[in-house]
Amino acid sequence: MAKAKRTFVVVSHTHWDREWYSPFEEFRARLVRTMDGLLELLDRDPEYRHFVLDGQTVPLDDYLEIRPDRRADIERLVRDGRLVIGPNYMLADEFLIGGEAHIRNLMTGIRSARKYGGPMMVGYSPDAFGHIMHLPAVLRGFGIDSVLIWRGVGDNVSTSEFRWRAPDGSEVLVLHFPHGYGGLETLPEDREALLKSIENMRSRVEPYATTEYCLVPNGTDHMAAHDGLPRFIKAANEVLEDAELVHGDYPMYVDLVKRALGDRQNELQVVEGEFRNSKRSNVLAGVLSTRIWTKQRYQHCEDLLARYAEPAAAWTHMLRTASLPARPEVSKPALSGVEGERAPQAACQRTASDKGLLRNAWRQLLQNGPHDSVTGCSVDSVYVDVGARFNHAEQAAEAVTFESQRFIAELASPPGDTCVAVFNPENGPRTDFCTLRLPVPEGREPHDLIDANGRCIDVQVIERGHHSPRDGRERIVVGFVAPDVPGYGYKVMRVEYVEREERSGNKEQGEQGTRNREPGPIENEFFRVSADRTAGTLTVEDKTTGASYAGLNRFVDGGERGDEYTYCPPEYDESISGPARPATVRVTEHGPARSTLDIRQTHSLPARLTDDRSGRSAERVGCEIVSRVRLYPGVARIDFETEINNGAEDHRLGVHFPTGIGADRSSAEQHFGVIERPIGLPDFDDDWLETPVATYPQKAFVDISDTTRGMMIANRGLPEYEALPEADGSITIALTLLRCVSWLSRDDLRTRRGHAGPPLFTPGAQMPGRWRLEYAVIPHTGGRETAYREAHRFLRPLRAVRTARGSGVLPMEGSLIDIDPPEIVLSALKTAEDDDGIIARVYNIASRAVEGSLRFNQPFSRVERTDLNEERAEGVAVEDGVVKLELRPNEIATLKFSTGM
Repeated sequence: MAKAKRTFVVVSHTHWDREWYSPFEEFRARLVRTMDGLLELLDRDPEYRHFVLDGQTVPLDDYLEIRPDRRADIERLVRDGRLVIGPNYMLADEFLIGGEAHIRNLMTGIRSARKYGGPMMVGYSPDAFGHIMHLPAVLRGFGIDSVLIWRGVGDNVSTSEFRWRAPDGSEVLVLHFPHGYGGLETLPEDREALLKSIENMRSRVEPYATTEYCLVPNGTDHMAAHDGLPRFIKAANEVLEDAELVHGDYPMYVDLVKRALGDRQNELQVVEGEFRNSKRSNVLAGVLSTRIWTKQRYQHCEDLLARYAEPAAAWTHMLRTASLPARPEVSKPALSGVEGERAPQAACQRTASDKGLLRNAWRQLLQNGPHDSVTGCSVDSVYVDVGARFNHAEQAAEAVTFESQRFIAELASPPGDTCVAVFNPENGPRTDFCTLRLPVPEGREPHDLIDANGRCIDVQVIERGHHSPRDGRERIVVGFVAPDVPGYGYKVMRVEYVEREERSGNKEQGEQGTRNREPGPIENEFFRVSADRTAGTLTVEDKTTGASYAGLNRFVDGGERGDEYTYCPPEYDESISGPARPATVRVTEHGPARSTLDIRQTHSLPARLTDDRSGRSAERVGCEIVSRVRLYPGVARIDFETEINNGAEDHRLGVHFPTGIGADRSSAEQHFGVIERPIGLPDFDDDWLETPVATYPQKAFVDISDTTRGMMIANRGLPEYEALPEADGSITIALTLLRCVSWLSRDDLRTRRGHAGPPLFTPGAQMPGRWRLEYAVIPHTGGRETAYREAHRFLRPLRAVRTARGSGVLPMEGSLIDIDPPEIVLSALKTAEDDDGIIARVYNIASRAVEGSLRFNQPFSRVERTDLNEERAEGVAVEDGVVKLELRPNEIATLKFSTGM
């Protein structure tokens, strides 16, 4: 049989970074010009068949804010398949946004694309700085069975088509860009130049092809459409004898490859795990720690939306529309805040408003998720906009959270009392520390909290001196350890006040009497923590196991001559791993709710690099570091709040935790599961485009364990860690706190070939000033499975609201949902996108299959299992109000409860 004729599918596209080496509005002006020209070209030349708008929809939203008159034209071209959009809302950095943000990105993009005429249902992540191992499961959850990717694929993959399998068994067909998403950037008309261009193209893509079809992207960053492409294709086909060029799009290319492979698709190589190999492409691993505040803010805002605001708003929606048993003094209109027959309509309006506010907040947050935004690798002016979006998302989410939690608190608090309602966004029952601002009536102060069983919970004054702007009355911040708060629920406690003099002679002594005294130690029933003034480090004694961990919380600083993308130590580095003089150590709190050990130390750091950038300067600056180490009764966790006053430049500062445990792998949370990685560097040589690093991304925690014990380090928005082997075979866990550079990109790095972007000055990336970093140490017995719940609890603290307007309609404690066992982790609890149902999304964090149950503690008429887009529903069996679940390792399940409204 004759050999099949080679077909090169030319896909016209642009890669549109919303902000990068220029701020958003400058890029938007360029986008408007580009879109104006594209729409004119598509209407003028019917031979220009397709243009792919980078697999995202946010550029259309940005364009139509300026040119709303072009919406009808865009919708027509999308319906006709000539302008190809979606399925993403934006092109995300996969490691730095959370699992729920991945889902909302596709949910928003697909639904937005449908309004324009329909999405491209092909996964598209052409420039992410590596790829998470769970992406196939997320794509499959939206009915997408193929994806185009570039970075991070190693030389263990030799073809441009292969199968990628997630831990839950989900698979997608990968169409790999072996040399990136750029190609045919110029279209020569001269015959000789045209032939040379084609031969160059063939040599780059043909060796990887498994079928007669090859993908040729026609476009690159911010490039407008080539209006001469139809002429180029025609001229090329006139001179080619064994091949042809066709103008297509990505869905067309995927269909051609699938048809050509047929049953052979099952014979393609299967690859599992994440893609972070830097031999064939840069993965730019340094972005994990560039402008660390962007990672902290993203983590906080995503948790605020998904784990506080949405669950509270969903519960409030159900309560506003429910027929609750009324107390004699409370009528049904009081529950909804309106009167008579208007109550259901008003409740629905309130729900619609909350959904709209939260949907807009999610969009603000998602707009900070692209691989040039949350990554920190843009010019300084970009981060004015990034900070504003974080603020907008946070403000809306906080407003909805507070109003919803207050509504629930008023229903659950007995009338006539000042009460505190504590809300738990994690599984339970949970005993943990919580804070709350309380008013101080004239001459009286809060003394205890009393729960429904009459149990007294001590309160501790944390801060004084707050005054209400409305009435000028004093407010104080109190801390307390809330006991046994139900999972995904609340617990109400009455506030008991006493005369100030009585308190001063009693508990005030416990809270204030130890301030400014000589160093501790501090301890609870689990741990004893003491400080070494000379080294500025801590020793933790585990009372449960008898193990002792020394040298913890050691700050280690080294030089940095890299850029926003890539870490590069200077040739002659200098490491500083101890304070310039003994640390100041004192117990600043020792009360019934928490004890705090305050360690203040100053490190003498080189001020910057030398002029030739080969080493660190002789000039020194003092870097003050204050760590507040906290223990709480009943909590098996040691919390750290570290403040750094950074005046040095060109350095990387980390904090080290020697585990004393030998291991050959680290375990780190990654979105819907845990990934294990080898200790140290892979084998590499000078052929690698980028020198591999041993720093890796994490979400809530990293863990080192042997068969008997382990140490887990939890964090709030600190995504970069390294597992360092010591001479005795044990492992030290290092978290990166600051990585300080002055350039978007440089071409003189020993750790990367050439530039990764334009060589622009970015002094804001030096991170001058004061920064607060939060992390926790969790020693444990057994493997990581025994400790991750404590890491999640650190990441998502208890929250409390006060009310003096209780009605007592609800019990003083309750849960919206019960989930068992704890390996089944909640990802989202929210009102449905398209109706008044309630969505509960869970996943199995374990590396084994798990059987479990889920009980929804509000009336519902039916429950269905849906895809991640809350569609394609299938009925689920319910026994005595309980949904039984059987989940594969890391499998995601989305359940929809219909409430009948």
